[in-house]
Amino acid sequence: MNKELIGRKFFGTGMLYLSVLCFLSADFIFGRPPVVTDLPILAYLLGAIVGVSSIAVLINSKHGASAGLFIAVIILIFSLLIRHVPFVIRSFAFEKILWNINGFKTLALVGGSLIVSASFFQDRDKDAPPFIFHSNTVHSFKVTGIVFLSIFLIISGFAHFRFLDFVTGFIPDYIPFHGFFAPFTGVCLIAGGVGLLLPPTRFWAALLSGSMIFGWFLLLHIPRFLADMNATSDRQGLGESLVFAGILFVLAGMSEKKA
Repeated sequence: MNKELIGRKFFGTGMLYLSVLCFLSADFIFGRPPVVTDLPILAYLLGAIVGVSSIAVLINSKHGASAGLFIAVIILIFSLLIRHVPFVIRSFAFEKILWNINGFKTLALVGGSLIVSASFFQDRDKDAPPFIFHSNTVHSFKVTGIVFLSIFLIISGFAHFRFLDFVTGFIPDYIPFHGFFAPFTGVCLIAGGVGLLLPPTRFWAALLSGSMIFGWFLLLHIPRFLADMNATSDRQGLGESLVFAGILFVLAGMSEKKA
């Protein structure tokens, strides 16, 4: 089973879906930044660029490396730096910074897109643009992506305990043992984030974490989306879960090749 190829298809599909949401919401919604309602044209333009780039990744195009990099740069600038960072600065407090989950999610989307880009460069060195064709640069994409993704997983894992009542209530009724699964999945997220940072455990951490999040996509996010297609959080959660599962499968495939 080609884990990288499957991961790219998940990533591309999820990103394409989220780019469509940019048009439906008239906002650039990647990473759920603070809402901006007066620049819909920019949201449409950025959503279109991410959508086209997502298709390149989805079809495994020879331009997939550049596409992944475009996605990373756009989310970095227009979601993280322009919107999340000023929001954190204005409300500067350790508590708000630590539990700004959407900010860390945006960081992880940037890092995950760099990982996807690096996977294409790793496979197709001859297609790398001259301005970036250097093995150390490609390696730095991967390492940066792993660090960003790990931070998000670890923070999200601790958030399962910090907001335990919310997480418990988020689990659908047809899934039993809410009181067990809410903290258990928090532990799994923390373990996965730490495991990604350690080369000997990176493959299994990526594969198991990706499988867990894909399970959430099937068992949690699809049913919640179908129950209320107008719920903004559930609409975005559907695409985000598929994107993160894809990123982790890509990383598992890259780690398996290296091993």
